[in-house]
Amino acid sequence: MLSSRSRKANELVCALDFSQSIGRDASAYVLGQLVELSLGSELTAISFDPVQGLLAVATEQGGLHIFGKPPVHLSWDLGRPLKIKHLAFRPGAGFLACVDQKDTLHVFDLGRIENNKPYRDSSLSLRAQITCVEASPNHPHLLLGGKDGTVDVFDIDRGVLVPTSRIPNCWVQQEEILRRSGVPDAPSRRHIPVCTDVKTHPLDLNLVLIAYDGGVSLYNLAQKNVERNWEFVIPPGAVGGGNDTEDTIFSERRPPVTCLAWRPDGLMFAAGHEDGCISFACVSDDNPITIRTIERDAVNKTTEEDLFAWNAKSPEARRQTACREPIFRLAWSSFEQETMLSRATASFSGAAAAAMSSSEIPDLPTPDSPYTKGETMLTILGGLLPKDPPGIHTLAFPPYVAPPNAASASSNISYAVREALKASIEPTFHHIYPTDTPPEDFILLPRSSPHFSLSHDPSAMIITTGQDRHLPVLAAPHASRGIEAWSFPPAQGHPRPRQLRLPAQLSWNGPGTCVSARLLNVQTLAYRRMLHQFDMRDEDSDRIPLKGGKAFPRLRPSRTGMRNHVPLDNQPRIVVSSHVDLVVRFFDVSSSLLQADRNDAPSSYASTSSTPAAATAELKPLLTREYPRPLAHLDFDIKDVLLDPSASGLEASRILKERPWELEIIKCDFAVHTCELAVALLNYGDLRDLSTIEHDRADAEAELDETISDALNDMNVNSVEANPSAAPPRRASKVDPTPSRLRKGSVASASFAAPSRDPSDCFIDLSVVLARRPDRDSFRAVGAFLLPPPNSLNAPFCVELADTGFLAASSGNILLIADLRGPEVLLYDDPTTLSYGKKGKSKTKPDASPVTSLKWTVSAVGDDHDRQPRLIVTQASGTTRIFEMANVAGGWLASEGPVTFQHDSVKNAIATFVLDPLGNELLADPLRLQQAMNQQFAPSHENGGFSSLWVVVTPMVISAYFNINGPRTAQYEGDMASAFKSAAVVLKDGCPVLIATTRLRTIVAFSLPSLTQITRMSFDAAIHTDVGTISIAADGDLLQFIDPLHIRLHTIADIGRPSCPPSLELWDPTIPVPSLTNALVGAASNLTSYLFGYQKKVYSGSDMDAILGGPNRKPAPIRRRATAATPFTTPQSSTPSRPATTTKPRLSSTQNELTTTQSLLASTTEALERRGEYMSALQERLGTMANDAAKFAADTKKIAQQEAAKGTIKSGFTSLFNR
Repeated sequence: MLSSRSRKANELVCALDFSQSIGRDASAYVLGQLVELSLGSELTAISFDPVQGLLAVATEQGGLHIFGKPPVHLSWDLGRPLKIKHLAFRPGAGFLACVDQKDTLHVFDLGRIENNKPYRDSSLSLRAQITCVEASPNHPHLLLGGKDGTVDVFDIDRGVLVPTSRIPNCWVQQEEILRRSGVPDAPSRRHIPVCTDVKTHPLDLNLVLIAYDGGVSLYNLAQKNVERNWEFVIPPGAVGGGNDTEDTIFSERRPPVTCLAWRPDGLMFAAGHEDGCISFACVSDDNPITIRTIERDAVNKTTEEDLFAWNAKSPEARRQTACREPIFRLAWSSFEQETMLSRATASFSGAAAAAMSSSEIPDLPTPDSPYTKGETMLTILGGLLPKDPPGIHTLAFPPYVAPPNAASASSNISYAVREALKASIEPTFHHIYPTDTPPEDFILLPRSSPHFSLSHDPSAMIITTGQDRHLPVLAAPHASRGIEAWSFPPAQGHPRPRQLRLPAQLSWNGPGTCVSARLLNVQTLAYRRMLHQFDMRDEDSDRIPLKGGKAFPRLRPSRTGMRNHVPLDNQPRIVVSSHVDLVVRFFDVSSSLLQADRNDAPSSYASTSSTPAAATAELKPLLTREYPRPLAHLDFDIKDVLLDPSASGLEASRILKERPWELEIIKCDFAVHTCELAVALLNYGDLRDLSTIEHDRADAEAELDETISDALNDMNVNSVEANPSAAPPRRASKVDPTPSRLRKGSVASASFAAPSRDPSDCFIDLSVVLARRPDRDSFRAVGAFLLPPPNSLNAPFCVELADTGFLAASSGNILLIADLRGPEVLLYDDPTTLSYGKKGKSKTKPDASPVTSLKWTVSAVGDDHDRQPRLIVTQASGTTRIFEMANVAGGWLASEGPVTFQHDSVKNAIATFVLDPLGNELLADPLRLQQAMNQQFAPSHENGGFSSLWVVVTPMVISAYFNINGPRTAQYEGDMASAFKSAAVVLKDGCPVLIATTRLRTIVAFSLPSLTQITRMSFDAAIHTDVGTISIAADGDLLQFIDPLHIRLHTIADIGRPSCPPSLELWDPTIPVPSLTNALVGAASNLTSYLFGYQKKVYSGSDMDAILGGPNRKPAPIRRRATAATPFTTPQSSTPSRPATTTKPRLSSTQNELTTTQSLLASTTEALERRGEYMSALQERLGTMANDAAKFAADTKKIAQQEAAKGTIKSGFTSLFNR
């Protein structure tokens, strides 16, 4: 039976309806996934198209990602979770080829996007295990090297293999020669040479260089024969790569070849070996020019020092096995040479470049003058010793100067040519791109040229690295491989190139692996404050040079149809994420990023242009910003604080220097009004350090509105946020980092309850830590608050940061309350120690259960109608304590005796909320604090004593209590199977509702204050059984953190939202593929004439297309590729974006019909004429093919007759001589 007080409370609350009919409309809730923030699995392959400016990334679970301009990003998968081993573009043609671990080749057409993924143009299961892939921009054929030593040719245009063009294993015959010659350690006949790399000649497309584990072969595609073989032999006594022992050093060694790289002039090539050596050879000589390692030349020559080093008396001087790693990849780069023509072209294009839109991504600076005079650069992955620092090495070579014409007695090059070639590969300087972990792969990003093995004139380099041993190893699935980008080439004299920024999805791997993330709504003023000094041009200049694709905004399709009223979604949202490298990063995920700028978006998308491409070019409703948008200027690195001498008193500072893999960020909280950040560090059970960081900027007060500025002034004397210059003096920690640093004149310690630990011992001042970039917006450290380790590993750890400058943290059952405006510790509560009073030691044992939830609010409690900042602390046992913050003599005090009560329905609370009589959440923000201090609230007696409603969510029960500690007014009981995991009060079209997530991967909406279920939504079916950790924003968006590989952004209002990905156009048919100039082809012809002694034909791309295509090549299929993206229609703007023009008088309906008929007839006639031209061209081509086929048959018949005649004559002479 209810008491009169409970009955009155229920009558007051039951008469209210916060959610109203709008919030209780179940059809208004539609759960949909907006974007995937991570790659989903480990990165395995990278490819780049310099013509279109697109970057492709493949993952271990069959995922594919395309990156272009900042708003261009498209993700899809193969349909099966198979690792993708190889990835290659056909440059400029819009085709992407990949080979999975089952050796199935997939080709995707980027010019045809269906259902938010490129159309699968062809798919083929290959007969052999693929070891390497080579694509050419000059013809549509893909070379696929196999483990059986053969090289298959795949026709991308036709989607078939060309069996007549298959290259056989060219090294089988060479191994047979070695066996017959009696060479020691010759491979057995069971050994099958493996093809390790394939590279096409940079100028003569007819020549293909094939690397085998025993050597290198130069294959002629037109004549289908091997022109030359190279064996790279290390003679007895030569040091080689240094991996040999005393037993093998005095024998011949043939280190297996691992990779190849052509010099851009096609005269020489470099071959990497398994022992860490690099061989340089000329295409016109059987012997290598030289063999070297990264640090030493001519390692194929025996020296006296190397021989006697094996017999040295002292162990220090005796030579040991070097354990040098293999050469994994080589890239030989050239650069644009400045000529009179290039200077004239640059001056002519200057006006056009100046007229370029500001939204275009600026290119990286052109290389310095030392690289524009014929120099080349060799980039090397591997070949390092265990003692060497990890990184990518580059060797700069001088230009090649050909000697005077010198005749040679043999088929090889002359001595003068050999010396000139040797001089051209003597390094002028050496540079290293340092990495924290050993690099695993790299790729160069050329500016525009797809030729020369994608190594000509690169402007950037992307490096993938291995697992960092200095970072903590996560138990959840994560991507351990890192990825980073650098500017290229390195400038001589500068020790470190400029590091470039990658797209957001690529930065969440390796050191950037995310361990936690929160989604927050930000007020407009705070959002502008966070974007202060954020220059779009600086953001684009630091990004890797990706210029491909176009993105157009479009509305997201809804599964329930469009409603009559779709509210505008302009609420700014940010993601605050913590990563394993101890960096807290910020990302902007506002819907405005997926909408066209007002200056660019037209008033109407209706156009009178004849083609969609022309209409799109005229209107240009393009997206210009990345989604999610990294706010790199706000990133905060905890390591910069811990490595400062002021933080030497922290245990985490010592651990970072000795055992950095034991540090991890476990919690972070961000105050959206005051822009303050709290970060909690965990060092695996030794100590928990809580570092609180405060945003500091001198002009912060000018950007706050009048209300918030007054609240900050009333909140505390001399607010550091409002006026940093007037902040209270702090003692600088120079030598002795004493943790007792409270502000002057504080009265908090005078009336502080005697705890088991002095509050001054819980704080270390970090205000003297220097900012890494004082010229940029960022966070600066205020102080570190220390908490002891919990009683158990499963004890909860809570952090709650209020927008009024208060911080609360708990570790197990220990509670700490701090004032950040001092900063100082207001309360340190340890319930395991018995309290002391006036009558001596108390006999009652305090509640030692762990704290499960913390909540700051500005509200009254029960019969206490004073609105003050209060902290609601709930414990696992159901005990609730409410601490009041009081402002006395300019300082803040924590109440010595908190309001304490207990409810069974509050046990193990996961979230609590305090609502006012209108349904608004009573948050601890500056506005409510100012109203509380000025007593601007309405008296509670006008509402019958009703001042607040406390909503508590536990895993099993949701309850509502009158005036926080009053009677219960509503309750919802669940079951253990669908236990709640998180909850938040969400404004649904302005009406508050309660959103809770369950362990069964469902989301439940409840009305307020009755707590009746409105609807239940389920996540899409997936392989993940756990819903993960969900952060719910105030507008209904959710951030689902399943593991570091699966971080997704959802919304419960999937109606009328901008679509992600937007409407994309990845392939631009108007961009031509740069061709090799006639000067280069002529130079190649002259070089071959000079070296071979006769004029040799240089084949072009069309010639190779005909040769590799074969005689029975079928016609290419007709592909319906999109030429332009269709933008969505937006509401007509009230303010025209362009000056109004005079409209022509409207025509009558008859004239309109006549005009339409004439236009249709004209377009039909034009299409028929074009069809006739196509048919004529096709007939002419078929006739030419028929003539060529007849000529080929006649030539074949003639050759066969000649060979038969030769055989007859030979047999006759043989029989005659045998007599």
